[in-house]
Amino acid sequence: MANRFRNERIEIKLTKEEKEVFEKKMKLANCKTMSHFLRKCVLEKEIYVVDLEPFRNLQWLLSNATNNINQIAKATNATGVIYKNEIKSMNKQIEKLSKEIWQIHSLLLNKSK
Repeated sequence: MANRFRNERIEIKLTKEEKEVFEKKMKLANCKTMSHFLRKCVLEKEIYVVDLEPFRNLQWLLSNATNNINQIAKATNATGVIYKNEIKSMNKQIEKLSKEIWQIHSLLLNKSK
């Protein structure tokens, strides 16, 4: 073993189901050995760390907008009247939401390049 180029050993434990998934993916990757598959996965693939904060903000904005839309719909159904300022407020929230989505889209595009 001292003469081998790769002489460090790693051991993993898997459930039967995990092992089946592992073997399927190994075959799909056209790897004949577990060592080759693991080296391919670890050494050739990029790892991305995703900051989920923009998504949390997006979720908050979406929740806020849908709550307001529901309140407007409830009031409109009860009175038969919708006010111009309610529509303006809704449009502002939708614009904020749209800007957030585009910012996240831009971030993801930059990460993929």
